[in-house]
Amino acid sequence: MSAGRVVEALKAPFRGPGRGLFTAGLAIVLVFVVMAVFAPWIAPYGPTERSVPLQLAAEPQPPSWRHPMGTAQLGYDVFSRVVWGSRVVLYVVTLSAILSMAIGVPLGLVSGYYGGPLDRGLSMVMDSIYAFPGIVLAIAVASVLGPSPTNAAISLSVVYVPTFFRMVRGQTLEVRESLYIEAARALGYPDRVTLLSHILPNVAPTTLVVFGLAATDAILTEAGLAFFGLTVSYPQPDWGLDLRMALKDIPNGVWWTTFFPGLAITLLALGFALIGEGLGERYAIRTER
Repeated sequence: MSAGRVVEALKAPFRGPGRGLFTAGLAIVLVFVVMAVFAPWIAPYGPTERSVPLQLAAEPQPPSWRHPMGTAQLGYDVFSRVVWGSRVVLYVVTLSAILSMAIGVPLGLVSGYYGGPLDRGLSMVMDSIYAFPGIVLAIAVASVLGPSPTNAAISLSVVYVPTFFRMVRGQTLEVRESLYIEAARALGYPDRVTLLSHILPNVAPTTLVVFGLAATDAILTEAGLAFFGLTVSYPQPDWGLDLRMALKDIPNGVWWTTFFPGLAITLLALGFALIGEGLGERYAIRTER
């Protein structure tokens, strides 16, 4: 692919239908990416550093000029933990989406192109995985692998491989009946060349849309894994884990320790959702799940 075609492909989401949704979602996600990359300079305190005197650390302090999002138990600054927590969340979500795409897309291409017993076998396996509720399957896999951000990403990728597989397989089934694919076969092109040069570029927009929507769902599922302690261990920062630790504050009227981590989860999920919906409108793709 020439440099000009690459530039045009990068510009495509910013043109035509859905560009407003895509741009808004990208802006939101970039804010969190900047937070994650520059966390040591943005956060006034370390993620496990007490920001108040020891005698005041036992009780959460409300938002103030010194602590814009207040403090949590043990004197942790909530704003600093939200900033540092973006690193873990983005790492888990991005890695899980990449892994599931790297597995689901090739399997969907091969299954849709060749059909027959291979297609029936792969479809049966993927449908079986797809039938499980995502959060339940992710918790089960993460429990077996053990708590760590990488293991959490692997468990999430198991959940979303069938999503990529189903969408790519469906697109491949349509594209393989096209005249230019029949012409490539008649001219004796190897299957590998046909798949990579003629079918894959046509299913790439679908893959991008599913990537955005899978990342949206993965943020919420990752928060569930962290809530059950399957991503990091306290006091390491993670928005879902911070929500769990803040549950005991709610009866005492302490709202900020749950509100701001929950807001971060909502905004990041919204950003990826807008990207996925914008790409879906741009390429006129309807998705499932």
